[in-house]
Amino acid sequence: MRGRLWIFTAIVTAALLANLVRFSVSVSQTGEDTVRARVAAASTALRAQLDLLDARLAPRAVAEVPDLIEAVRPPAESSQSPQRPDERALRAAGSLLAPEPDLFAVVNAQGAIVSRRAKAAQVLDDPSRLPLAGTASGATPTPAFATFDGAVYRFEAARVPGAAAAAVVGTLVDDRFASLLKSQVDADVTLLQGGKILASSLPQGEERGKLLHWTTSPAPGYGVLQIRLPLIGNQLSGSLPVGAMNYAARGALIQLDSGVQAALTVPASPYFAWLGRYQAFYLAALLCLVLFGFAWGLIAKPEEVIQRVQLTEPQDEVVSAPRRQPRPSLLETDVGEGREAPAPTRDVPWSPGEGPSGEHAIVEGASKPPPAGLELDPPLPTGGAGMELDPSAAPPAESEARASGGEAWSFAPTAGQFTKEETAEPEGGGSAAAASAAPDWDLSPPPPPEEPAPVAGAAKDFSFAGLLDDTAAAAPSNGAHEAAAQTPAPREAPPAAPEPFPGDEPTRVEPVSAALLDKLRERDEEVAQPAAAATPESAPPPANVTMQDFSIPPMEESDPDEAHWRETFDRFRQLKTQLGEPADRLTFEKFAAKLKKNRSDLVAKHQCKGVRFSVYEKDGKAAIRASAIR
Repeated sequence: MRGRLWIFTAIVTAALLANLVRFSVSVSQTGEDTVRARVAAASTALRAQLDLLDARLAPRAVAEVPDLIEAVRPPAESSQSPQRPDERALRAAGSLLAPEPDLFAVVNAQGAIVSRRAKAAQVLDDPSRLPLAGTASGATPTPAFATFDGAVYRFEAARVPGAAAAAVVGTLVDDRFASLLKSQVDADVTLLQGGKILASSLPQGEERGKLLHWTTSPAPGYGVLQIRLPLIGNQLSGSLPVGAMNYAARGALIQLDSGVQAALTVPASPYFAWLGRYQAFYLAALLCLVLFGFAWGLIAKPEEVIQRVQLTEPQDEVVSAPRRQPRPSLLETDVGEGREAPAPTRDVPWSPGEGPSGEHAIVEGASKPPPAGLELDPPLPTGGAGMELDPSAAPPAESEARASGGEAWSFAPTAGQFTKEETAEPEGGGSAAAASAAPDWDLSPPPPPEEPAPVAGAAKDFSFAGLLDDTAAAAPSNGAHEAAAQTPAPREAPPAAPEPFPGDEPTRVEPVSAALLDKLRERDEEVAQPAAAATPESAPPPANVTMQDFSIPPMEESDPDEAHWRETFDRFRQLKTQLGEPADRLTFEKFAAKLKKNRSDLVAKHQCKGVRFSVYEKDGKAAIRASAIR
């Protein structure tokens, strides 16, 4: 028993472990695919957002402002040098920029004027300090990340038509800018240049340090996935989930212009932390199962070994079962060869020289032996082996049977039972003559009984048909009943047994004996006598029992509203079908019974003549309305 429990525990544990491995591999693969797809989508979205940012700067539209063109127009005389842009040119450039950008400036060969958010305008004598200042002298401008006064901007410039000047617009690259990009690309964005972080949507502190360390040796991710569990906290962080990479974040590096890199990172906790906790609880449950199975096996009751001892030598007092004699083999015999005639069968079951005892005389075909203590009158003769019964022997006359005295038993072949007959013992001796008379048993079928002649003043014999007779006679008197009781009832052949229905048990059909009829007559007479004594002479005679009393009761007349109910039933089913309700289980009998009950309640409540029902739709379902008729 112990070994079976341990084997069962091992099999169940192995099956559960296999299921855990299958589930973990499937979930890990799905999570990895989801994270990689999210990082790839963020990379594409970041480049698109930078292009939209350059378009929103709109330096070309600023350069084409008429007031700016007029402010930086060169002097009419070529001998005069152009003037440096002033406040009028800066206001003309800022009139088109709404909202105001982080930086915009107007620059030419003589200098530049710069406006920054929340700062006063700054005049530059050296235009080279301003990024993209070469656009004024005809250089092709390209959007770029550049530094101005210790801050990094995203710059874009456009040349003013008809003048050696240019408009420069820039956006500050800081944490606010990185957070804006994160909301657009659905991933953390960190801009790096020269190994330093320019802007990042990650919180300050450890996270940015891990990111910088990751940029030096890029991998699919960085950090350790934190798995928090009850009681043990983060002790299993880095070990779970099994079958998946334990990085806290997955990321990708994108090279931008001007030596700037963009690090896009996606946290892995939403995809893998729950898997680590699931594996921890699953393994804990398996461990409990193993411990329980091991402990159960230790305390289990050892299986009892039953040793079977086989006796090789027969014992003295052991009696073996009798062996059946083998039948002669039919091998190499001629099946067509004539065989000896079988020995003639005896009609009696006893051996030659033995006779039937007086207590148990056996009659062929009898289903019951005579009772103990009774003798057949006369006893059966004894005979040898060749003795045969004469079935043609005639039964003794009734007077001879009665003259023998005592009790006589006769056998009715049709009924298959013994019948006891009462005989009157004569005054004188006559037993010797009765003993020498012919036997009163006969195996041949008795002749058909003759109808007894009717006796004047005697009641008719009891029969089941008398209960159905329209003109049944009155109850018989005591004397007539005794005479009818002494007269032996005619024996009628039992009707042929009907062929049983397939599957039913066979039915045994037996005739009603005369003794049973006598007992029924006596019981009816005892019941009729007290009733006759209590009935006055002037009371009318009892009513005769007729066939009408036993006929099937007449069927109830149909209800006058049945036609209306059936019409209502048809309309109700039709409306339910139209409304999409099931109407197959509804029957007219239950429907009519419900309407009949409602009619009775309404008639009793409102004292009306009748009730009419109508079908209508209520809340999308078929309903019935009852209306009283006054």
